[in-house]
Amino acid sequence: ILFGIDLDDTLIDTKETANKYLKEFIKDESLKDYHNLSKKEYNKFLNKYLYKIQKESTIKDKAIETIKYLNANGFRIVIITARGSLNYLKSKHITEKYLSQNNIIYDKIIYNQNHKYKACQKEKVDLFIDDKEWVLDEVKDHGIKTLKFLVDNETSKHDKVKNWQEVKDYIIKLWGG
Repeated sequence: ILFGIDLDDTLIDTKETANKYLKEFIKDESLKDYHNLSKKEYNKFLNKYLYKIQKESTIKDKAIETIKYLNANGFRIVIITARGSLNYLKSKHITEKYLSQNNIIYDKIIYNQNHKYKACQKEKVDLFIDDKEWVLDEVKDHGIKTLKFLVDNETSKHDKVKNWQEVKDYIIKLWGG
């Protein structure tokens, strides 16, 4: 069984770190999420803070234990991420160093994926885990099972989890372990 896993806001709590820098970047207290910046401001924000965010964000609670459990039970993991796109080429080095320092086990990492269903199809992923509804919609439309990692109190038409313990429980329920 092969699991595809997104990095930002799925495996890593990127949003929390990014929004800390958002307060430094813009003085508008009403803006709570960097994703809500205009395209121009969003690009300026990333140019200034992206590498800091990638280095400083924390692994989500129970993610390391769940990944180790999956690996120990013969499941394979491919990380599929948009990182590396938008000419942020140092992201690859930062990401691999970060994953190594945090003892994240994976079989393969695929960068620069703005349409992750393509990598899911090519790798023959059995289940793809991501936090973005539109990404999961594309993946599911191509016949791949999806799992939505909820950020805040979202709703979703996909199977959903709130944390990595729920990911582990979901996988055990479907495939044993």
